[in-house]
Amino acid sequence: MQVYPKGTLRATFELSRRRADNKRAMKDAYLWPYECPTRHTAISDIIRRTSSNQTDVREVALTGLDLSSTKAVLDLGCGFGFMTEAVAPRICHDGHVVGVDACPANSEPFVQRIAAAGRSARFVCELIDARLDWPDKSFDLIVASYALYFFPKVVPEIARLLAPNGVFLALTHTEESCRDLLRIAGLRGPNSRLLTLVRAFSAENARALLAPWFGEIERFDYQNALTFELAQRDDLVRYMEFKLPLLAPDSQPGSDLAAPLARAVRTSLARCGRVVLDKDDAAFRCRRPKCR
Repeated sequence: MQVYPKGTLRATFELSRRRADNKRAMKDAYLWPYECPTRHTAISDIIRRTSSNQTDVREVALTGLDLSSTKAVLDLGCGFGFMTEAVAPRICHDGHVVGVDACPANSEPFVQRIAAAGRSARFVCELIDARLDWPDKSFDLIVASYALYFFPKVVPEIARLLAPNGVFLALTHTEESCRDLLRIAGLRGPNSRLLTLVRAFSAENARALLAPWFGEIERFDYQNALTFELAQRDDLVRYMEFKLPLLAPDSQPGSDLAAPLARAVRTSLARCGRVVLDKDDAAFRCRRPKCR
């Protein structure tokens, strides 16, 4: 690699480029588990089967929320449509849903899930950053389901895009549930990608991050745990492998860490007879957007 004299314009440019490349690489590693909709759906099914709380988290987040007059919905980090699949049947019949996600493979399943509810949808493939290209007050409902920790800087933009009587709905994890995953994986330390990621918008700090931009914030806790018995060993391994790029600071798809992780998980399960993972989440409903 060529080295340029420190302080020169070229050196500054090269430093900026390397930082941008590193940032893209980190984002790619974060997004890798979500790039295959069928894999992501299979993990959602494992979570559903092993949950102690059999109430759908989406029902908890939407309970008592009247969306019958909602026409325009924006789903940020929409994935394959997990959240808006539950939202779509509740909005008005001529309502429209826009999904934004960085993984192009999510386009078809997202549109299909909304169409199955009899509503129209559009998928926008882009990496969400600090600016959203819609006019002020464009949406009656904005959703970020287990996604806002990827792009917490857009919270002011969400407030700008939300109609005065609209609702912003965000779902996220607790930091403690992330520590539980690290423990089962046999990983330690505060530098896990998963903890670093979730701390950007967790159940613990969400209210403080939202308060400058919304005049009303409601919190709904969803207490849950995932229980894996010996017969569900393969499910536990698949679940932990799905989380691997987020659990370990230096892991990548196809990393040599996958095999040791599987061994650590099987050892924990064999020793204890069952593995219980904290899976507490929280939903935040925000109203009265503040536009500065």
